[in-house]
Amino acid sequence: MNKWMAAFFSALILAFVPSNAFASVNGWNDAEPMFITVLTILSVITIFIFIYLMLRDNG
Repeated sequence: MNKWMAAFFSALILAFVPSNAFASVNGWNDAEPMFITVLTILSVITIFIFIYLMLRDNG
């Protein structure tokens, strides 16, 4: 997978997953704690993978 494809999928994940989680901002107050925990962990893992791939491609 080249760096443009990785950047595209990372942007898709960062754009669509949080925005579709709940329709309203106040929905986070009623959200399941485990869902918020899993979403946070996935976001952190995605950021670290993105940074790793960008640093590895830099040579």
